Amino acid sequence: MKSRLLTQRELEALAEAGSLQGLISSLAKSVYHKSVEMALVRASGLECIVQALHMDLIDTLGKAQNFYIDDARRMVALALRPYDIHNIKTILRGLARNVAPAEIVPALLPVGELKYAVLTDLARAPGPRAAIDMLVSMNEPIAKPLIELRLQRPGAEVHEMELALDQWHYREAMDYLKSAPPAAEILGEALKLDADIENLLSMLRFVREPEERRHLQERLGGDLTDLLVTAGRLQPAQLVRLGNLDSIEAAVESLETTRFRPAIQTGMQAYKQTGRLSEFETHLKRFRLSWLSKLIYKDTLGIGVFLGYLGLKINEINNLRWITHGINLGLNAGDIKAELEFAA
Repeated sequence: MKSRLLTQRELEALAEAGSLQGLISSLAKSVYHKSVEMALVRASGLECIVQALHMDLIDTLGKAQNFYIDDARRMVALALRPYDIHNIKTILRGLARNVAPAEIVPALLPVGELKYAVLTDLARAPGPRAAIDMLVSMNEPIAKPLIELRLQRPGAEVHEMELALDQWHYREAMDYLKSAPPAAEILGEALKLDADIENLLSMLRFVREPEERRHLQERLGGDLTDLLVTAGRLQPAQLVRLGNLDSIEAAVESLETTRFRPAIQTGMQAYKQTGRLSEFETHLKRFRLSWLSKLIYKDTLGIGVFLGYLGLKINEINNLRWITHGINLGLNAGDIKAELEFAA
């Protein structure tokens, strides 16, 4: 499956398609041909490509899951649980804003344990509370953190539900890993990396927006620890100290001795030019992609192969989405190529 991923040269050639129709024609001659043919029956132009990429990702990850059994399948399920979290967040946000089910469903990626039929039923619920009640009635484990939050804070907002889901995911995963076979160690490291990046980005936002930080500290009794998903390699005390700093420069300096130093420093250089906090996210995710891709060779008979492939496949889809939107916006090929991401 890895051999079927598009090469850098192929992606750059697609960036030179010149038009959406040209891009569709090129994709129809690639490994995406089946998805493009199916999408063309229902849509054209931008929507055709979006649907084709969506269908291909669901189909690919669905097939990959079926390669595994027993402990390995359990580890794969944990690796894919973020998609269940993404889907529930998408549904709760949509319902809270009275978005029609027809607009919510296309944004879902049913590749985790929550199947398409369940997700579409949830998207048709009259509101977030009803959707959560439906999950409870189905005895879905993912309902647990939402019910617990409701008991603690009956009027909890959607962003609080999202944090509760993330914290539950990492907590449950780490509990499983305590008694998991040795082969799960790589999965544990991947989860710690994701937790560290998520926590870092949250704390950097508080450094950039001190007013928001002070507001949250008043609500939480002065402690930012409750906003962390879990402890990865970066300890809560270190992260909270970072979050309480008053300048991005000081925050970057505080990470000098961590494995994120190169990514953070590169992100800082870009931040100085653009002023966008998203620069740090871009470079941290680039670091993550490089780390994941190396697992294919580091853990050749274990979960590392799946994690590495998953990272590369998601990155390919993101590159294709960027090419699609870049062409649609009329950007020149050079600017589109400059923003493509590849594993180092």
